[in-house]
Amino acid sequence: MRLLLGVLLNVGSNSTSPNGRGRIFEDYSFEYLPIPEEKTTRQHVPTYGELGFGRVKHPNLPVHLDPRFDTYTYGHVRRGFGDIKRLLELNTNDVLFFHATLQRENEWSTYIIGYFRKAKVYDCRRLAKSEIHNFHCRGFADNAHLKRSDPSVDLFVKGGSGSKRLLKAFPLAEEVNTRALRKPLRSIIRTVTGKEIKPGSPWFRWTLTCKEPALLLRMIAHHGHNCAHEVHS
Repeated sequence: MRLLLGVLLNVGSNSTSPNGRGRIFEDYSFEYLPIPEEKTTRQHVPTYGELGFGRVKHPNLPVHLDPRFDTYTYGHVRRGFGDIKRLLELNTNDVLFFHATLQRENEWSTYIIGYFRKAKVYDCRRLAKSEIHNFHCRGFADNAHLKRSDPSVDLFVKGGSGSKRLLKAFPLAEEVNTRALRKPLRSIIRTVTGKEIKPGSPWFRWTLTCKEPALLLRMIAHHGHNCAHEVHS
């Protein structure tokens, strides 16, 4: 019997983005900050200000809002290191976790901010632009890639029942050494090639795998007693 698979993807704005990272607060509530939209779009794309991010340095920049935690869609562009292969391996019993680097005063760390369950993965690599734009009929109408003139997407992912945006971000890193994966997670979270994650490596940018996603879900629930709007389909 195939073991359940968890895949962890880094998303969101970071220190190289014009508006920097999103914020994390003492109670682990957080403000997830998407990356800016840098491609030509064929329809209106909201700005940071329009989405309520009023404290950012550049509120008038358009936003690449992906993943979406209201419609549970995500458009993936290849990053290398086996990410496409791992995502295509996901089946409906697996879990796709999203993690982001978030800022607290002068320090930042890495947190899981949400996940997709019962996900459907669509391979778009051999599709024409017009065929990808037709994904608006499959529940992707509001996805950022479909708002682009050129969708520039390799995979589309649609989360199903049980998908969730967390109310309390779940810390992946040690509290003191924020560049080291937490000890309870080191036996279940690895690189896509199965290697251990060494402290100090830029693992917070990598695609990771979890060999016990059900355990990770329980840890997340226990951490914050997270409750959020779920998909029922």
